Amino acid sequence: MDHLGSLRDSELSSLYRVFVEGKEIPVHFCRVSAVPYNTCWPGRQRSLDQTEEAAFVSFAAEKQAALEVEIQEETGKGDLRDADITVRPLKKAVHAAAPDHNRVRLTVPGPGFYTLETNGPSKCLHIFVDSPETLKLDEAGKTATYRFEKGVFDAGTIRLRSGESLYIGEDAVVYGTVEADDAENVRIFGRGVLDGSREERTDGSCLKYGTLHIRNCENVIVSGIIFRDSSCWTATVIKSKNVTFKNVKAVGMWRYNTDGIDLVNSQNCTVEDCFLRTFDDGAVLKGLKAYDDENMENISVRGCVLWCDWGRALEIGAETCADRYENIVFEDCDIIHGDCILMDIQNGDRASVRGVTFRNIRCEYSKYQKKPVYQQDMSVPYPEGGDIFVPVLFKAHLYCGLWSDDMIFGENRDILLENIEILKDFCIAVPEIVLEGADEDHRTYNVRLADIRLNGEKMQASDVNVKLGKFADFPEII
Repeated sequence: MDHLGSLRDSELSSLYRVFVEGKEIPVHFCRVSAVPYNTCWPGRQRSLDQTEEAAFVSFAAEKQAALEVEIQEETGKGDLRDADITVRPLKKAVHAAAPDHNRVRLTVPGPGFYTLETNGPSKCLHIFVDSPETLKLDEAGKTATYRFEKGVFDAGTIRLRSGESLYIGEDAVVYGTVEADDAENVRIFGRGVLDGSREERTDGSCLKYGTLHIRNCENVIVSGIIFRDSSCWTATVIKSKNVTFKNVKAVGMWRYNTDGIDLVNSQNCTVEDCFLRTFDDGAVLKGLKAYDDENMENISVRGCVLWCDWGRALEIGAETCADRYENIVFEDCDIIHGDCILMDIQNGDRASVRGVTFRNIRCEYSKYQKKPVYQQDMSVPYPEGGDIFVPVLFKAHLYCGLWSDDMIFGENRDILLENIEILKDFCIAVPEIVLEGADEDHRTYNVRLADIRLNGEKMQASDVNVKLGKFADFPEII
């Protein structure tokens, strides 16, 4: 585990200078997707011309905090007006003003996750505000099995055993990956950065690569840390119980298949108060053939902010190799940018998916949304231009196809969408809700839509944009 010294210029971004209550804080570099251009694994990673630099800051505040952001020439975004600035999530109602052409002032209301976007989401500033409670992590970190308190480290692969812990301090950047196999009572915590960029992906497998792997474990807590630039799925939990992610941030995901948090054939797991910006699905529940003797049960994803540059923000599937998915709740989340579909049940295998709730979800639709495109010719750039793309709000369907291993149809039933709010620019059409089955014996049914809102107003049943496919029942709308 080599200590490479203090934070270097390459760790920091030149896009912004940020002052919190008058004190300048470090602005970290991250690379993100610039366009929704994807392909099935071709044996190489994405071209950098499909990406761009962005930035993030991280600090703690008990209540509101005043920020002043100096926008540097490298952003190409000078001469700002107040109307050019958006702070998300929109529900936070953060007012930002530009007192001169390259300076923005805003006050965040307290702990949470925010993005500062000027003239669209390109080269944005991600703002992570921790609760003062997280400062106690520093004291706990003194007794951790593996401690990285300050500086830049090349750690390789860290393997955690039962009872062990990993601490990454606020002023630490750790290049490496973390694994825990057949372990219990494991903790990964801190406020620093775990960077997976030095892992080279050489084939299409998503289970061999990625920044964190938890396999056949019990009682694991992952809290506070910032994941950056994973080579594949960022954090993968396989056949495990009682795993909690809390106040985790994932940013800088631009490579193919860089999901956020993948829960695979696991039970009693929670993803709470996390920020996930990904180039593939955000928080996703999968069933894989090698582990299909375990169901997906008692899963909660709540209080999260999601930015999905490709795929689905909140998803069940596409792989659903298990007998049952049951007692699953997605609630109180903000999807601030989406791509193909914001929320879905993509049931590609035999599972009976039932008792699933999407509740209190705010879904933001921007006039800057670009159409997702599969790249057929690696020499052809992303086709800019065209109409504004409107991602599907929710889709539940059944199929057997590219991602299926069982090749047996399942079912989707007892699904509730409650208090779903669509927040959209006025130039955008009302997004669709799509329901489809497979055949008479494998249907999507008993779906209820309760209190669907559009820009703050409850929608009448006739105004909800439902697209009904074959072998699906029309939802109850209340």
